[in-house]
Amino acid sequence: MTSDQQGAPVPPSSGPGGPAAPKSSGGSRWPLVAAGAAALALVLGLLATALSLRALDQANDARDIARAAGAGRPLDPSPGSGQPTDASTAPAPEPTGAEQAPEQTPGTSQPSLNQQTRYTDKYVDQRLTLRAACDSSVDIDLDRPEVRVSDGEEIRFTARCGGNSSYFNLTRSTNGTQVDSASLGAADCNDRILKGAIGPDINVPARKGVAICVRTSLPDAQERGDTWKMALLQVTDVGDDGTVVVTVRAWNIPL
Repeated sequence: MTSDQQGAPVPPSSGPGGPAAPKSSGGSRWPLVAAGAAALALVLGLLATALSLRALDQANDARDIARAAGAGRPLDPSPGSGQPTDASTAPAPEPTGAEQAPEQTPGTSQPSLNQQTRYTDKYVDQRLTLRAACDSSVDIDLDRPEVRVSDGEEIRFTARCGGNSSYFNLTRSTNGTQVDSASLGAADCNDRILKGAIGPDINVPARKGVAICVRTSLPDAQERGDTWKMALLQVTDVGDDGTVVVTVRAWNIPL
């Protein structure tokens, strides 16, 4: 036996039948890594799906805008957006400068009058003398003009005695009002009547300077085959015996 064989221990054999090599401690981490990778893949998949849907919506919006632009009209606003719809309102016709014809009053054959109505003179400064016994009346026909004792004309004059003032009343078929000037035109008279017509029960004193605008009855004029008229009556004199002198002007109203 040699010295080497006597002093040194013999190393264990690594051959068959020897002890197995120890296992690595890192092999148990692979299931966690695989689960994390799967979760990350799921998140990425959901994100990709969301981005795809958003891109699809944008593509649809772009297509709608392109179609609307090709049709030459704006997109219809969504309900509740507060934006106006694409329904357009036809522009109002421009004024032509032509005179407006009198408009028909709803429900009647009588036209309404306005500032564009063209009146023509019927007569100017016709003088009428009114005489009547105490508490008796005479009527004034503004179409002629003339004084009558018959009923149914435009203005009635009633004489009073004993210091009482005589007065005028409009008949029920006419419209009129007392005015503060005898220089008004036909359009001004119509405006005053519209703003302050008086009824047949109102007594207008027959004093010097008093003026009354009167619009005659259209149905009565048509029945007689006459023209419709606007008239302005002014008291120009009152005598001591109660005689009243009036001056009347009238205009034809166009139909």
